[in-house]
Amino acid sequence: MRSHRFLSFSLLTICFAVLFAASSAKAQCSADIIGFGDIGVVATNPFHAEITRTTTGHTDTQALLRPRYPELVARDSQGRIRTDRFAGDLKHDTGPDAGSKVEMHMILICDPVAQTMTQIDTATLTAKIIHSRPSAPRSGALQPAARKSFCSSRMLSSHVPGRLPVEDLGDQTIEGVEAHGERYTMPMLNGIAADQSLNGESTHERWCSDSLSAIVLTISSNTKTTMKTTLAMQKIDRIEPDPALFQIPEGYTVTESVAEPRERHTPTAAPAEQP
Repeated sequence: MRSHRFLSFSLLTICFAVLFAASSAKAQCSADIIGFGDIGVVATNPFHAEITRTTTGHTDTQALLRPRYPELVARDSQGRIRTDRFAGDLKHDTGPDAGSKVEMHMILICDPVAQTMTQIDTATLTAKIIHSRPSAPRSGALQPAARKSFCSSRMLSSHVPGRLPVEDLGDQTIEGVEAHGERYTMPMLNGIAADQSLNGESTHERWCSDSLSAIVLTISSNTKTTMKTTLAMQKIDRIEPDPALFQIPEGYTVTESVAEPRERHTPTAAPAEQP
């Protein structure tokens, strides 16, 4: 049982590392990154779209904890990516606008050319520009022409072949773009070996478009809770977005900093057993 749990934990760790790589991408938008969240950092392939979330089988409390959608996304011909997500309502307690509410949006702009990541808060009228730290050249590093495609970097079958059963779903046209899909199922153990009926399965389906360099559809479901969540990219318009979207609005307070270095954890060897 312990080995089974360890395997499940290891596979889950791998999945999170692959499928939720957005956190590391948002930390530093350097010139050699492949993707910013679920969108590829590529030039000469502009578009803008909406991402909507549909959830069934959830409780009212769980629904309140989720951010409101749709999320607005855009990429220009330079490869700059902008995401705009509603983060809640802010109520003014004092001043001339006391009692009124204003929508709070968190806007992120990844600029691989300037190697900056900009965070814009529309409620406080502030913006933070985070400059990427210069990285030392590494021997054997991939040349730009030899880099993996965005979908190769995001699809699970490219990272854990043979270690997790992945079903190839083939090709499908979604919102006018060609996409390739895959589905995998993982056990969810409750840690109580005596009652296997409490265990369930988590199924994940992802559709990635190489022509768009983006994940266009994600479906996650849980057999135990019956919860199902769908993230779908809609209203895809493959034209150059408004350049003003990638600029900080006038009147905002701007601060600048350099990205913190990533911590590297060196594993320590286990102490030798005493005879």
